[in-house]
Amino acid sequence: MTDPLRRALTALHPARQAPLVRHAYRRELWSAASFSPAAALLEGGVVGVLSKTVFDVGNFGFAAIMAAPMFANLTSLLWTRAARGRRKARFIAGIMATVCVLLAAVAVLPLSPAGSAGLVAAVVIGRCLLAGITTVRSAVWRLNFPRDSRARIAGNTLLVTMLVSAAIPLAVGPLLDAYPQAFRAIYPLAAVLGVVAVIQILGLRVRTEPSLIRAEHNPVDDPDTPLRRDGRPHGFVSVLAEDHRFRRYMICQFFAGVANMMGTTAFALVIIEHIRHRDDANGLGMLLTATVPLLLAMVSLPLWSRLLDRSHITSYRITHGMTWVIAQSLSAVAAWYGHLWMLFLPQVVNGMMKGGGMIAWQLGHNDFADKRLASLYMGIHQTFAGVRGAFAPFLAVWLLAGHDPFVFPFTQMQIDAWPGIGAGVFVITTLLAIGGWLGFWRLSVVLKREGAGNAADG
Repeated sequence: MTDPLRRALTALHPARQAPLVRHAYRRELWSAASFSPAAALLEGGVVGVLSKTVFDVGNFGFAAIMAAPMFANLTSLLWTRAARGRRKARFIAGIMATVCVLLAAVAVLPLSPAGSAGLVAAVVIGRCLLAGITTVRSAVWRLNFPRDSRARIAGNTLLVTMLVSAAIPLAVGPLLDAYPQAFRAIYPLAAVLGVVAVIQILGLRVRTEPSLIRAEHNPVDDPDTPLRRDGRPHGFVSVLAEDHRFRRYMICQFFAGVANMMGTTAFALVIIEHIRHRDDANGLGMLLTATVPLLLAMVSLPLWSRLLDRSHITSYRITHGMTWVIAQSLSAVAAWYGHLWMLFLPQVVNGMMKGGGMIAWQLGHNDFADKRLASLYMGIHQTFAGVRGAFAPFLAVWLLAGHDPFVFPFTQMQIDAWPGIGAGVFVITTLLAIGGWLGFWRLSVVLKREGAGNAADG
């Protein structure tokens, strides 16, 4: 075990935290540990492999499963509106309970085309629910944890999540190799564990929440609530129109995010198609697509957390953005040559990228947002991620694998088969990643020139 990881595990104990945050931190840890199996079973690295090896889902159904956590972010602003004026912990607990019910329902799906469609639908709905948890939890963390330690505390919570999520594929994969029907017991068991998380979150106290709820009910009447130039409450359009720094950050994030979403989906399909006929396809597939990236994310997360605590998000993205470029470059080489050992290399870098991305995803927008607009900024961030997710994974699969011939319904127009460009898709994602990195570098220079390059307070 590396020294950074050993220190991070020691720092997990609630007694190591300040008394003011200890209660919230303890409950966040317990909920993370008990809900992680449920979330892990909806991750593309796990259910994506299951969909191919057990349910025989098609390529575009697979793309929908991989894209689900991405385009589910389109629901973020709906979650922001739904949670407005409501107790945030109770709201999160309700979403968690619904996820548990959905997981239990996966157990009864038949191994048929209808069951395959049901699995895809369950993953999409489940990821939309998880997007709601992420959206609202961001505001809870903003209220409960101070800025100078927020990334480390959130990082500890994410570290627990990753520990559990990395272990789940190691257990589930070999079990499915031996007993393909084992998912009928695995998913309900995760749902039962998820109930523990619901109980923990129901008991969570959120600091200064009453004033936040009053401001959400009557934003114009609250003198501390930031308003638009015309005196009305902020919304999606007004934030982007008035906050040019955040707008430019979103543009850079869009290019980098498209590269990541396309590359992650395409490379997962490369891995699964390479190994799907092996006897250990589930175990090896989940090891490569889920466990290896999560373990590297877990090891690197403490380092990323410390970097974010002392950096503005734009400066942070310069360092983090290089992992995008390296990962896509290695994916191109691995996909081109196709050796099994080469498939591990991009996943190692993807894991490091994932560790830094998870913490930046949860907290990065706070360096632009007033605390009373944190949920709105997070909602905007997630919405743009949803737009990327609505097309990038499907474009990646189409470019990689092409399509079979088909005839348009009610017409005689036929489209011939197209083989795709194979590994060439990773050349495109590498160029997009470089474009995003250059954008973050330029934005960081501009913000430092304007004197806005230090992390925001509050």
